[in-house]
Amino acid sequence: MMGTLSQRNHAITALTNERGFGALIMVIWIVVMLMAIAGEFSYSMKTEINIMTNFKEEEEAYRLALAGMEKAKMELLLMKEPAYVYLGENSSLILGEPDEEDQLVIERKGELETGTFSYTLADEEGKININTATQQQIRAILLESGVEVEEVDTITDSIMDWRDGNDLHMVNGAEEDYYQSLDPPYSSKDGSFYAIEELLLVKGMTPEILYGLKGEEDGEIIYTGLIDLFTVVGSGRTNINTAQETVLEILFGTDNALNIATQREAGPITRPIANGQVTSSYFTVISTGTNRDESISRTVKAVMQLQNKTLEIHYWNDNYTG
Repeated sequence: MMGTLSQRNHAITALTNERGFGALIMVIWIVVMLMAIAGEFSYSMKTEINIMTNFKEEEEAYRLALAGMEKAKMELLLMKEPAYVYLGENSSLILGEPDEEDQLVIERKGELETGTFSYTLADEEGKININTATQQQIRAILLESGVEVEEVDTITDSIMDWRDGNDLHMVNGAEEDYYQSLDPPYSSKDGSFYAIEELLLVKGMTPEILYGLKGEEDGEIIYTGLIDLFTVVGSGRTNINTAQETVLEILFGTDNALNIATQREAGPITRPIANGQVTSSYFTVISTGTNRDESISRTVKAVMQLQNKTLEIHYWNDNYTG
């Protein structure tokens, strides 16, 4: 009888211990699951916070870039008419009379509570219009920029094909059949270029050729770039005060280009020569906003025309990366 009671007590104790151990395992699993859920929730919240913070700082940088754009617009609108447009020190664009010293100290930057902005101002009428340039002019620009002869023929003919209104390709050019064979496929424009970045769609063109490229080790210039030589807007005449010497030589010949360069050394030219002009109405503004800790930047590009004290936007890029 006693043995049986002892066995019962032992069995009860064993069962109780087993149930307690099971309950302990269950509690541990619950704690582990709660910790995992809490960790996942914490990670999700941290991710959400980072996303919101990045969005906020991205938006701040964008607003700063817009502030720079507005300051650039004000600078253009305050330009006296008629005014000379020419290059000053460090090739910075000057708007106004040559003897207006206050025009030479314009700071194209600013600071607000959320960060800083800076912008550049470029004259589009110191370039060659890609929509009206001859085949010889395009070829000459490509050669001067460092493009190999074999590539020059392909790019030149492809530019001509891209802007013409037919589907007949030149010897080294490309039309619809070529562009439809790409991955992803797209159509040949068969019309005028809308923006200079559209050149990247043309057969043979690369970002390095368009924007320029330097060697990584020695910094040697491989391509000088086309972005400062070609435009898609303009009055049809070229500002001889702002055009690069390469542009002057191609448009006006070596002798006239040398004469213009010599006169510019003494100061801006005030009277048009060689069928050029000394004023401009089309400008490119590239404005960059940077947040306070300089971790995020945003760049906006616009091409605009100044006419009768008003500005008309011809091109706008909210996320310029060139």
